[in-house]
Amino acid sequence: MSAMQFNPATYDAFLRLAQEATVVPVALSLPADIHTPVGVFLKLAGDATDACLFENHRLDRRLPPYTFLGLSPRWVVTGKDGKVELRTSHATLERPETLLQAARRRLRADIPARLANVPELVSGAFGYLAHELAYQLYDGPRRTPPTVEGILASFGTVVVFNHLRQQLQLVVNVATDGRTERLESEYEQACDRLRTLRQQLDGSFPEPPPTTSSGTRAIVSPLTPEQFRRAAEHVEQQITAGRLDSVTLAQRLERPFRAAPFAAYRLLRMSPEPLGTFFFRSGNLTLLGGAANNLVRGEDDTLRAYVATHERPASNTEFEMSLAAAELADDEVAANQHLLFVDATRNDLGQVAGYGSLDLETLSSVEQTPTHLRLVSTLHAKLAPGRDYLDVLAARLPSSLWTGLPKASALRVTTEVEPVRRHHFGSHFCLLAPQIELLACETCQVIEITGQVARFHAFVNLTGDTNLGDALIRGTRPAQYLAAILEQAEAESAQPHHPTSPSATS
Repeated sequence: MSAMQFNPATYDAFLRLAQEATVVPVALSLPADIHTPVGVFLKLAGDATDACLFENHRLDRRLPPYTFLGLSPRWVVTGKDGKVELRTSHATLERPETLLQAARRRLRADIPARLANVPELVSGAFGYLAHELAYQLYDGPRRTPPTVEGILASFGTVVVFNHLRQQLQLVVNVATDGRTERLESEYEQACDRLRTLRQQLDGSFPEPPPTTSSGTRAIVSPLTPEQFRRAAEHVEQQITAGRLDSVTLAQRLERPFRAAPFAAYRLLRMSPEPLGTFFFRSGNLTLLGGAANNLVRGEDDTLRAYVATHERPASNTEFEMSLAAAELADDEVAANQHLLFVDATRNDLGQVAGYGSLDLETLSSVEQTPTHLRLVSTLHAKLAPGRDYLDVLAARLPSSLWTGLPKASALRVTTEVEPVRRHHFGSHFCLLAPQIELLACETCQVIEITGQVARFHAFVNLTGDTNLGDALIRGTRPAQYLAAILEQAEAESAQPHHPTSPSATS
């Protein structure tokens, strides 16, 4: 093994960074040609209690050009009905404050040092904001039992796949607690940790955890299909009466699941629909899913939002694709509905944008990919003085696409007709380094696994002129896809395993 070149290379260089920072990353760069995100996760985080993986494996330009794996959190903030649990390596505390308040306080205490060629996001926070946080922001009705409103975590160890440089970067974040001297042991421990990680990467793959018989695979829901249809008809009548513009109703489904959650993630990441995929585990809760095309990026004080609606499958030939694109471009109903979501996004950004900075860059252009067509618009703004990225996250909740318009009215209606809380449906997955970089993605194809129970959703999009039968079928297909993933993950986990070759779905 060649000599390792740490960054910073010496303790003196590390100490100079600590003069103006409270979190100093120590990094080791390796070639990325023999490693995959799935393989690295299996070797480093397979049995970790807390772990996060975010993949930009399609190298979409709207996402940061990185894949991140977070381990060994320095702190975890979990929101639950207006209270937070703050967990560190030293203690677990409960505080009477909101998730965003607690996250803001923690992030302001972290002043990260910058390393050349290492993304600042490594010292930031990863996590998700659940749909339930919107009840707090809109002073909505509480539901019982309490549920998680979101989790944000800052990780002590981060692995970065730098897709532009074709590098794998191992990073250990050292918290100095404000000290500017006598940090030799902390620096040496970080270097030792990097040596250990390098050895683990060079080692073999661990044996998969044993699986138990799943017994029944029955999918249950608090609503029968007929009850869900009647709820949709009731909401459609309110839209027709002019009380609402659009509503998305969600139907929670759940079934037993006995395989490792990461087995389901390895299958879900092959879906062609999401821009990227994520796997987030905190204690007994695991969330896995995709990053949808509706997102906000922040770089310094610049915000850029992407609005995508009316997605349609791509055609088989170039001629058919051009016809489908022309048909979508000329669809006045789709264009008008798309404008509603553009206006909603403009209202979201208007809450945090500087005066006169909000601008529409593109409107209702037809975006073509190998698998889909969709209408896309782009907005641009500057963050107002006194505002931060957490304000942006708050402004985005609830998701207009997965809740409806106007937001407050749609939130009230969905609360009335849906018997259980949504939690992850309509959530946002986010990466943020305060005032440096933000990625906030609406999610899709999300599965929540708690203990040995998997939960996911069917849904129906209602617009007032909806063909309800067709809409219910369209909203059922994603749930059928996720159910098939869960069943396949269990079946594959029960097969004889060859731990040296995990790359079949990598």
